[in-house]
Amino acid sequence: MAAAALMVVAAARGEVSWSRPLMYAVIVVSLACCAGMVNSVLDAEIDGRSRLWRPLPAGRLTSRAGWIAMLAPLVAGSLAGFLSDWRVGVIGWAMLGVAALYSAAWRGSLLSVAAFALIGVLLPLGAIQIADASFANDHLLWLIPVGALAGMGGFLLYKLPYFEKDDEDGARSILHWLGIDMAIPTAWAVVTAALALAAASINISGGELVWLVGPLLYFILAGLFCIWLMMRGVTEDRLALQRTLIVPFLPVLMLCWLGAAAA
Repeated sequence: MAAAALMVVAAARGEVSWSRPLMYAVIVVSLACCAGMVNSVLDAEIDGRSRLWRPLPAGRLTSRAGWIAMLAPLVAGSLAGFLSDWRVGVIGWAMLGVAALYSAAWRGSLLSVAAFALIGVLLPLGAIQIADASFANDHLLWLIPVGALAGMGGFLLYKLPYFEKDDEDGARSILHWLGIDMAIPTAWAVVTAALALAAASINISGGELVWLVGPLLYFILAGLFCIWLMMRGVTEDRLALQRTLIVPFLPVLMLCWLGAAAA
């Protein structure tokens, strides 16, 4: 929520009232909550074999109740989006749509990665739109590969700790095509490409590269630590720690990229 709000501030060079960042945060959090509920309902049968702490798989909540509960965040996010700017509303619905398609049909295909690549592009694009910021076309074009790679990397690293839990019919993802020995370096290759392109794009198109020094230094140090950790042996707990250290900071990378591009 904080990252979504600060993306708007960074995109607007700080020249924006706080109502817009907070509005975007409401949109993103509401529609993310809605997407999570859709995922829970559609995956109730699969989760019933490995995630019984969730209310739907455990039978403490019916699918109908889950769909009804989804309506409140859907309405809140949609109203906030379309009342602020109809294009922001469309972007919000697009993010929700691809998240729902992932749960319904794309989980085990290459499109699963494409879904989160698209979300990685749309999230900062919505911040630019709601901030009413006039970004140069060069920066907007770079947003596509940088955002897509950040979204893909975040998805792959997020899913790695669930590799064994999801190793069954209906639950497997692209990671299972690769196998765990290839999935980990592939995820890191995507994240590394996002970092390299983020820095290169600012250097090529113009902007304040100093915005990216902190995030790049963090990812280098955290990445070296994760490599050392994996060399000692791959376990679910270590993969979960890796996710905790890296995934929440990918939105920070995009936040700082927006600030660098807008400067």
